[in-house]
Amino acid sequence: MPSSTTSTEHTLSLTKLLASVSLSSTMSTYPKHEDQYYTPQTASVGSFAAHDGPEAEAEAPKIPLAFQPLTIKNLTLPNRILVSPMCTYSAKNGFPSDYHFVHYGSFAMHGAGLVMIEATGVQATGRISPADLGIWADEHAIGYKRIVDFVHNHTGKIGIQLSHAGRKASVDGWYNKSDPSEFWKDNVVGPTGGFQWDESHVVPREISVDEIQQVVKDFGAAARRADAAGFDVVEIQGAHGYLLHAFLSPYSNKRTDKYGGSVENRARFLLEVVAEVRANFSSEKPIFVRLSATDFMEHVDDQASLNIEMTVEICKLLRDAGVDLIDVSAGGNSPLQKIAVSPGYQVGYAERIKKEVPGVLVGSVGLIVDGPQANKILESGQADVVSAGRPFLRNPNFVEIAAKELGIRPKYITQNEVAHASRRRR
Repeated sequence: MPSSTTSTEHTLSLTKLLASVSLSSTMSTYPKHEDQYYTPQTASVGSFAAHDGPEAEAEAPKIPLAFQPLTIKNLTLPNRILVSPMCTYSAKNGFPSDYHFVHYGSFAMHGAGLVMIEATGVQATGRISPADLGIWADEHAIGYKRIVDFVHNHTGKIGIQLSHAGRKASVDGWYNKSDPSEFWKDNVVGPTGGFQWDESHVVPREISVDEIQQVVKDFGAAARRADAAGFDVVEIQGAHGYLLHAFLSPYSNKRTDKYGGSVENRARFLLEVVAEVRANFSSEKPIFVRLSATDFMEHVDDQASLNIEMTVEICKLLRDAGVDLIDVSAGGNSPLQKIAVSPGYQVGYAERIKKEVPGVLVGSVGLIVDGPQANKILESGQADVVSAGRPFLRNPNFVEIAAKELGIRPKYITQNEVAHASRRRR
């Protein structure tokens, strides 16, 4: 009877085996990143392939708008259901890891119209937490290129959100507790000094004009690195109470210089960032801007705050500055906000901007949970694209599920087609 092998003995045997192999000779034959083999794809993953179910028998049935392609400059999306940028608090010194490779790659393998990398700090001190992704150094671009190449080799499209957290910086992620030495609590900035987000955040100091100009340059440098890594689009984070949103809102911006006061002055910083990003990102590629349409503070009588009327005017300025798509969200600038959460609760803001600001594409977010809901938003003209967050976390194949709900079959990656074939292979 053979003797059993303990896990410790197995580990020791494996260690001996690895030690007996010359790492240098093995690595010399292992394919380099650029020489990796990828199975050819016959069509854009996530694009419309065929009707399914009863509609397949109809005469020339209509393709749901959610699965019709959309071209923005040189970027053609296979469908209009996008992955929202979602913080994962899983980085060290800003570098993407194998986690990010698998996390974002899985969305592309299952047909997301566009994969958007989470809020990525353009400065080390512009991160929300020490565990955030970053792109403030050229070295960061190498890790992103690996992710981008994987997505592209599966016909996917990918963007990155460039961000500065402002007065919401230097805090722990929801589930990631960093060492105290990793924070920068003495160097948190906002448009107005002494005006912290809430008691759990650092009291910020007022950012100087010189520092504003440095942030502008750093957004541009980040865009250059994103371009070099091969990203199809960059999105500027101007929402959720982070630095650029804090400047846009009269609630958090009490400045009296050229960056405060009127809507035009409060938007100046964002417009300077847009111009710098545009100058450093390939002209044929699109630029998105995410905005909070409102601070959700209309109930606070003694405090001016950002509202949809102001946001419409800001969107006109962004359109004229060459922004290609406004990604419309809401809230995040004050704990005083009151939000009536329901399916599609932010869609109305996107609809208003789309109606009042012609000449720019509009995206919508906010509890968009299934294919029929997403398609209704698009077909009713409320938005040009929709983005989802948690549904993709629950199911990376959210787009495939949405397609089935809409009675169609999307293009699957070649390796997975057999799982969806109508006949079993012989």
